[in-house]
Amino acid sequence: MIRPFLFLTSFLASALWAQSVPQQAAYQQPDWIGVPGSTTVTVHITKPDGQTGPVLERPFSATEVRHTQQTLGDGTHVNHTDSSKFYRDAQGRMRDEGAVRILIFDPVAGHTYALEPSTQTYTDGDAGSGNSTTTIVSSGNGTWVNTQDKIDPSLPFQTAHQGHVPYHAEPVRNYETEDLGVRMVNGVSCKGSRTTMIIPVATLGNDRDIKIVDERWFSADLGALVKSSNSDPRFGVTSYDLTNIVQAAPDEKLFELPAGYTLKQYR
Repeated sequence: MIRPFLFLTSFLASALWAQSVPQQAAYQQPDWIGVPGSTTVTVHITKPDGQTGPVLERPFSATEVRHTQQTLGDGTHVNHTDSSKFYRDAQGRMRDEGAVRILIFDPVAGHTYALEPSTQTYTDGDAGSGNSTTTIVSSGNGTWVNTQDKIDPSLPFQTAHQGHVPYHAEPVRNYETEDLGVRMVNGVSCKGSRTTMIIPVATLGNDRDIKIVDERWFSADLGALVKSSNSDPRFGVTSYDLTNIVQAAPDEKLFELPAGYTLKQYR
């Protein structure tokens, strides 16, 4: 089942969406949904790539680098690069430090915290059930949290229920996935795949087919997405790299609420 994370739809419905990455031009790319028994569809949801958990007994820390390159209608080239620090411990807890905000995902305590160091305040959300997985991103001045059932972060799409096509879905054809084999990427062994989708002519008012290509390199040993690249004429080229990977246990204090922080109140 594909469902929005309550962290976004309840207590942070106005606050977190106002701060979220999808509001920005950078890192926009579609959320691809696979519907059993029908063609794969791409949905009008913008989402950046990030790490998905919980993953147990595979602690590490790393730097996440996101880059987007867009060519505007007048020929102007727009390039943007952003980085964040990511940590995961053996219990599956995750921490993502952006330039402005910090996300802590704690499946042990059952909470996801969004910290604002400038005001020393935080918001508190549900970390999901034991049958769900969560992706967290803290990039630039935005945060993005999504909890869904049975996410496979090695794939560029997620699976919907039989007969359910999400709102604003676009049919595609010539859906193909190519196995790119195994190679070393950013210092770790990864298995790669390249997925190609075609949005047919006239689907969006387009006068020609739209070709979307997504390449992903996933490390089974690390349990992490290490590299991705998405080429979509509507949004440009977006990429994600997990760099400076250190396979060791981070400081446990990184996954705790800092002293002096107060819960943010909304009226």
